[in-house]
Amino acid sequence: MSELIDISGLGKSYDGKRFVLKELSFRLGAGQTAVIYGESGCGKSTLLNIIGLLDSATEGEYLFCGRRVNRRRVNSYSGIRANDIGFVFQAYCLIEALSVRDNVLMPYLYNGQRLTKEVYSELDSLSERLGIASLLDKKAALLSGGEKQRAAIARAMIKKPALLIADEPTGNLDEGNSRLVTEAFRSVAEEGTALIVVTHNRGLKFGDCASYRLSEGRLHRCE
Repeated sequence: MSELIDISGLGKSYDGKRFVLKELSFRLGAGQTAVIYGESGCGKSTLLNIIGLLDSATEGEYLFCGRRVNRRRVNSYSGIRANDIGFVFQAYCLIEALSVRDNVLMPYLYNGQRLTKEVYSELDSLSERLGIASLLDKKAALLSGGEKQRAAIARAMIKKPALLIADEPTGNLDEGNSRLVTEAFRSVAEEGTALIVVTHNRGLKFGDCASYRLSEGRLHRCE
């Protein structure tokens, strides 16, 4: 199977002296799920930003969908970020003056893409699965933290990206809503989306997935 993500010898330093990530290797194929654990400050967010083409590595090689990522031109990959990668950030990054519906549809609205019947059908499906169907007309500013999190997850999933990156996706959710989110993640993985989840919650269950611990700049496979 060809790898969606193929990283080897990756290193990241912000000052040229101390490496947050070093000699890190990681591979993930379509439909596969990886869960990454690690202490605060160990470099988890840095790794996600590099994988998601929001930041560049200092050294090493990164192939995304078989295409070598140019470390010096990471800003040139906005099209890939917009169409092939979905992000779930800890800070939600919703536009609070807009409705939940417009926030979820933002990946289309931002790029001026046409909203087809298929898009609205996917919106309805995601809203039901994530328990936010009754919130679509509500302003994002009026949502609770857990509701904002689920809206942000729906926004990341609306385009059915090749890769979904989630940073603590259930951090503000109770047990019931965490279950909704994990079930939604399982379903998109079954449809072929690769999923990377960073969490402190070792109780999260994503079915058949690979678990890693990020420590001393490297990923270690958990047994």
